[in-house]
Amino acid sequence: MSLIVFDMGIRVETPLRPDKNRIKATAASSAVQKIKPGDAQSPAERQAQLVLEHYAHPQKTPESIAFAADIMNTPVATLTPDKNVQDAWNKLADTGYHHLPVVDKDNKVQAIVSDRDLMLALMQQNTHSTSLGDIWENNILDYAIHPVICVMKNTDIRQTSNILFEYNIGALPVIDENHILCGIITRTDILKLLRHYGPMELWA
Repeated sequence: MSLIVFDMGIRVETPLRPDKNRIKATAASSAVQKIKPGDAQSPAERQAQLVLEHYAHPQKTPESIAFAADIMNTPVATLTPDKNVQDAWNKLADTGYHHLPVVDKDNKVQAIVSDRDLMLALMQQNTHSTSLGDIWENNILDYAIHPVICVMKNTDIRQTSNILFEYNIGALPVIDENHILCGIITRTDILKLLRHYGPMELWA
């Protein structure tokens, strides 16, 4: 194993490599094409050129994003108050969603249930050594969260984000002026928004 040492600013390699391991000098290959004066660019010059090329081509102007209605997911997978835990579990599995609002016949939000709520209920029942099968027939309202925090369609993005953060919730149903469910926003939607829009475009 070689040890690289610097002595008085001079690099010394100890022990010296055997001649057979030393790099042999080779003849220079011919250039593919002649290099014209001014062709060579420093890294700074190349970076400046890339910036100029970027702004030389018109960029697509981002769409206006300001309100909950602009980023909400629709249509919304929901449950009715008469459904049981098994119904909720099946719908969560089928849709791949993590939150399901519970709505009445007028599509107004009565409660909301998440996969975490159901998992917690199953764990608690298992801890108390009761029959695991019993819980599946229980009404979903026994485990859903209510009252539900919702936002209006015209709630701005900043306030929507603050509500998700301050109340530590994963999803916000979006309602219209008649309190009818029209969409849902999750934390993931906010992260997707940040990925596509710069801070100035998003929060201005």
